[in-house]
Amino acid sequence: MEALRDIVRSPILLAPNRVWRFYTGGTMIDRFHGVADPKDTEFPEEWVGSTVQAINPGEHQREGEGLALIAAGMDTPVTLKSVIEQFPEEMLGPAHVRAFGSNAALLAKVLDAAVRLVIHAHPTKTFAAEHLGNCFGKTESWFVIDTRPDVEDPYVLIAFREEVSRARYRAMIDSQDVPSMVSVMHRVAVKAGDVVYVKAGLPHAIGRGVFMVELQEPTDYSIMLERSCAAYTFRADESFLGLDPSLAMSVIDHRVYSADDVRRELLIRPRVIRREGESQETELLGYGTTECFAGHRLEVRGKLVDDTHGRYAILIVLAGEGSLAHARGDLPLHRGMEMIVPAALGTHEFRSVLGMTVLKCLPAQA
Repeated sequence: MEALRDIVRSPILLAPNRVWRFYTGGTMIDRFHGVADPKDTEFPEEWVGSTVQAINPGEHQREGEGLALIAAGMDTPVTLKSVIEQFPEEMLGPAHVRAFGSNAALLAKVLDAAVRLVIHAHPTKTFAAEHLGNCFGKTESWFVIDTRPDVEDPYVLIAFREEVSRARYRAMIDSQDVPSMVSVMHRVAVKAGDVVYVKAGLPHAIGRGVFMVELQEPTDYSIMLERSCAAYTFRADESFLGLDPSLAMSVIDHRVYSADDVRRELLIRPRVIRREGESQETELLGYGTTECFAGHRLEVRGKLVDDTHGRYAILIVLAGEGSLAHARGDLPLHRGMEMIVPAALGTHEFRSVLGMTVLKCLPAQA
């Protein structure tokens, strides 16, 4: 207990946490972490600071998969979830605990797709509360870090670009008419630095070669509209969260988005919110867009003072090297490091001589 109490007073390094999925990828994650022999596998996602159990089909379901482990300071593996449950206010902050209890209210992933993902959708908060017994749905956002150099046209599919009746879409899904399913969606080219906001209910798919950080509500609920992929073919009952197909598909957002709607509402324009010398903090996606989470980019050259303001954050070092100075010490940082900054840490300072970029991931607004 005392060892844990010491840990929650400082930034907590997180162990690598790769998760099995129904598609292949991961080479870019390996490179991000400096792995000597990067390769694509069926573990194309890293769940950073996760307190969420992964839901996988059939024999691929494994108890505890998805739960992040703290990287150091303990004799035996300790899940971040257990640390939060023992020290909720120190880890998450009093206001967060009043709003969400010991639920971290965020799932952050590093994701690298070697193939196009299948078209799918996620439940809204309202649907999840009524039919899944959870106050969280699965709104998400994609922060594109990079794209594979051998992919000439990286893209994502999102939202309907034309009128699609529920009967027509159900017929596409029942017959698995994938070309038609693709044709009625917007194909949006993406590049490093782009931010895509994916509201719960919108049909979507990530294209081949996109390397991103995904922020989302803390669930693993997916409605699989397209069922066949390289690693698995979903049965109908697995596709609809165990619900009646008509009920599950009722959550799909059939609104028609024009190209201007997509640019205005789903492609988020980052904005610089503060500068300190040569350093700056940029809001990539804020609570003005959604109360579900927020993501900020810290670009540090020299120093950048920050504060937890009574809430925790997940940090991912995207580039460069430097350090994080706090009341109990000075933590060296380099590309690929992932950590959680407990709410109790308070004021801290990022430092870098040559330059460092850090993604700060914030939970649901309390």
